[in-house]
Amino acid sequence: MNQAKKIMLASVCMTSGSDKEKNVRGAIEWVKTAAAKGADWVLLPEVFTYIGPYDAIYANGEVDNGPLVQTLSKLARDLNIVLFAGSFGERPGSSEKLSESLEGRTGFKRVFNTSYVFGRDGKTIGKYRKTHPFNLMDNEGKPLYCESDGFMSGDTLVTLDVEGYHVGLAICYDLRFPRLFERLAKDQALDVILLPSAFTTQTGMDHWEVLLRARAIEQQAYVYASNQVGESSPGKSCYGHSMIIDPWGYVLANTGGTQGIAMAEMSLERIAAVRGRLPALKNRRPEVYE
Repeated sequence: MNQAKKIMLASVCMTSGSDKEKNVRGAIEWVKTAAAKGADWVLLPEVFTYIGPYDAIYANGEVDNGPLVQTLSKLARDLNIVLFAGSFGERPGSSEKLSESLEGRTGFKRVFNTSYVFGRDGKTIGKYRKTHPFNLMDNEGKPLYCESDGFMSGDTLVTLDVEGYHVGLAICYDLRFPRLFERLAKDQALDVILLPSAFTTQTGMDHWEVLLRARAIEQQAYVYASNQVGESSPGKSCYGHSMIIDPWGYVLANTGGTQGIAMAEMSLERIAAVRGRLPALKNRRPEVYE
């Protein structure tokens, strides 16, 4: 394991709505506040730029290296932080080959749910498109809430090496699929899992912390999770509780059900101590169950 400095993590809990400009201004202020408190890395929630009707999601989408990407790049550089820019709607490139239709079930143009990562120099370190849109059906199979009406699925998993830490990227509903995290860690153990989210209040009360801690314990890695909070649109309420969890499964920081910033320190020494105490990663037998 490489030697790397300790990192102060900051996980933002905020309420976004359908006013994109207001959302972006608010997110920038949260990032500045976190940096002023000494954060090295700052994580924003899922869809922090826009939560609203899907018929306007394409119009509110971003393009690669567009104005928002440039703004966030400059923000990371000016504040000398690593910025994990939650996620926002990203329009596909004009020449990009798509694995599914641009128009969804309702006929609206869709976007990808994309997370960008910016280094301290403002350069894009990488980006990840959410693999699993959240689609909720009733007992008769009728849609109650379908993210796939507004978002296309990504089909590439992403890990990054950031300041000496091996980072796995995921978004919200991806949390429920442990095989995704096993795959992320197949070639190299993860040091930290990033999870920007808009996890609902209904499911969050029972599942959010349980699943986050489970992923931390399984991978013996930090879980660095941000969440939307409160009612962002009619019928859409998010649970909040942005939190940072250590490799043993301890919750180091938690915003609770209000807007705010959870902060905690991360170190490779803690990861090594947990893996030395309980060498579960070394004891795996993939030849039996894969």
